[in-house]
Amino acid sequence: MRWKFLVALILILNACVGQDMKSFIPEGDAKYFEFWEGKWIVVKDDNTVDSSSYFVVRKSVNAASYVEEWHFANGMNSLAVRAWDKTAGKWGFVWISDNGLYQVWDTRKIDGHWYIYRNFDVNGDKYLSRQGFIPQPDGTVLRVSEKSYDDKNWELRFKQKLKKWPL
Repeated sequence: MRWKFLVALILILNACVGQDMKSFIPEGDAKYFEFWEGKWIVVKDDNTVDSSSYFVVRKSVNAASYVEEWHFANGMNSLAVRAWDKTAGKWGFVWISDNGLYQVWDTRKIDGHWYIYRNFDVNGDKYLSRQGFIPQPDGTVLRVSEKSYDDKNWELRFKQKLKKWPL
């Protein structure tokens, strides 16, 4: 019985030593999404707002992690987690929707802004998709969605201007 306890203790200690137990203080790119917390709506081309689709962003388990609740005009809902990975030195993004989608997106920093990337195959149309959420000087955010067949030339799918709205 004693040896079982000793083996369990060794395994637990080994797991603790193998993980980074240092506290996390965001700096550099880990601070990119500091503007992100709040409720966001779309600003239409005529500068009116479309509040039928929106998302709410809340801080999560650390200062560089966020839970995003997306609500769409068609009644669909999604949940996303966006977080800084201090080991990899980049952002991570996972998307889950009420219609059964589970998507893990890669991230890359392009021209000073963080984009999410994912390969898609939509009815034989295979392409790489990317989206950027780019803060603007006026406090809005430009959401850009593009696709590429060669990871070099990008075709605009859509652009949205997002505005923070009172909760």
